[in-house]
Amino acid sequence: MRYSRRVALRREHDPVATELTYASLRTRIAARAAALESMGVGNGARVALLCENRPAWVIGLLGALHAGAVVVPLDPKLGTGELVALLGHAGPKLILSTHAQSARAHEVANRLTGNVPVVSLEPDDAHDEAEPAPLGGNPCVSLARAANEPALIIYTSGTTGEPKGVTVTYGNLLHQVHAVDRAIGDQGRERFLSILPLCHLYELICGLLVPLTRGAAISYPATESLLPAELTAIMKRRRITSLVGVPLLYRALARGIAVELRRAPRLARGYVAFAGALAARLPFLRLRRLLHRPLLARMGALRQLYSGGAPLDNEVERTFLAMGLPILQGYGLSESSPVIATNTPSAHRLGSVGRPLPGVDVKIVSRPTGATITDGSEGEILARGANIMSGYLDRPDLTKQVIDADGWLHTGDLGRLDDGGFLHVTGRAKDLIVLGGGKKVYPDEVEAVLAASPDFAEVCVLGITARQGHDEVCAVVVPAPGDIDAEAEIARMLADVAAFKRPTRVVVRREPIPRTTTRKAKRAALAAWILTLDEAA
Repeated sequence: MRYSRRVALRREHDPVATELTYASLRTRIAARAAALESMGVGNGARVALLCENRPAWVIGLLGALHAGAVVVPLDPKLGTGELVALLGHAGPKLILSTHAQSARAHEVANRLTGNVPVVSLEPDDAHDEAEPAPLGGNPCVSLARAANEPALIIYTSGTTGEPKGVTVTYGNLLHQVHAVDRAIGDQGRERFLSILPLCHLYELICGLLVPLTRGAAISYPATESLLPAELTAIMKRRRITSLVGVPLLYRALARGIAVELRRAPRLARGYVAFAGALAARLPFLRLRRLLHRPLLARMGALRQLYSGGAPLDNEVERTFLAMGLPILQGYGLSESSPVIATNTPSAHRLGSVGRPLPGVDVKIVSRPTGATITDGSEGEILARGANIMSGYLDRPDLTKQVIDADGWLHTGDLGRLDDGGFLHVTGRAKDLIVLGGGKKVYPDEVEAVLAASPDFAEVCVLGITARQGHDEVCAVVVPAPGDIDAEAEIARMLADVAAFKRPTRVVVRREPIPRTTTRKAKRAALAAWILTLDEAA
């Protein structure tokens, strides 16, 4: 069998890691599928998966799919009440969990209607030297299911009030795996580091299913709370070649590089400055990497970086590109399974999220008329193709609100298509700040400028209601260590930005900005927090 002897999954421990080969992975998937079938899990039965990132999560997912189940991946960081609400809506036959999540899983199960058993995944992380069971082909693409059959129900990170379950079909998954694999192109023997939550489609597709189809080795840290220095230690030890991340991660890595350089001897700093100036004139990434080899060696054998979930700062992208490491920024959402567009090694444009994937159509329409825009102007992004969800679970009314009669998904995001067919996302319609005079401010645009300041550990820009009744621009900043004047630094950073876009209110926060597990700032939570400050004043 192809890749049988290669390491497929690895969970990092100190001092020894747990490893599963592709042969062992097939064995465990087949065993898990058989065990679920013996429990009465058949075609269409829903199975919840409550587990942290680890090989057991992968085996639970693929075993359940091979048994014919519809998998409901859950975010372990959600509160117990939130989990009860989601599973009350999904109606699972059982919950797959691990020892770390067992207490919460049983608490959730006890609060659900009916007898919902909790089944342990714990043995699935162990080494397995048994002969592979007769599970042919690659474990993530050999599923003999109809394209329109549901495979996953994904509850979006922004779910509030009544749950919305995105129904992802086998056709959606297969399109994404093949289209993303084709877009990446041949990268040779790959070693991925997986750090984003597997319960979200971005990591599930780009950090798991696609790597498995390519025979890659995937490493999972033993803990989720890793600092950049700890990540780079794993990257160096495993000679990681590929990383799927979010802009916040790359910003932290870039800041870590800058701090390390400031502490380096003058000769080393001089060499890096020389290499950077020379690399900017070199068209070949391999030569740029060669010039920066001493620096890159501290981060393993990185060749490819992938980014999604939020807008990527152009300056961060330039920092890595100068070292011969392009960050391939993409765009999508759960309802599009998730990737709509992505930059690729052969088609990459700074500041864009790339061209639409094969089999995906994108158009820009004006709001609210719905007329198609063809001159490169901004409007709402619509997408159509084999990647679009079949709908929200048991909510045809909500489905009709986002997917029109012609099959176009209305994303709610604003953007434009340039003359090369590259998509540029300019903001989220619901996050748009409309000032009293009618001018519009995109928070992401202002955030990108402020995030480049070394004085700010975190930044979030949002609209809050002023006493006059209209929106005003507010910046919430978490200072980096040291004494700073936040307002003066904001004024300095935004000196070249239009005056109406500059924050009229600055709030200094001494604790991390609340974020979803995909690292998007929770603007509504921040707005509520600011309101409590105002009420206490």
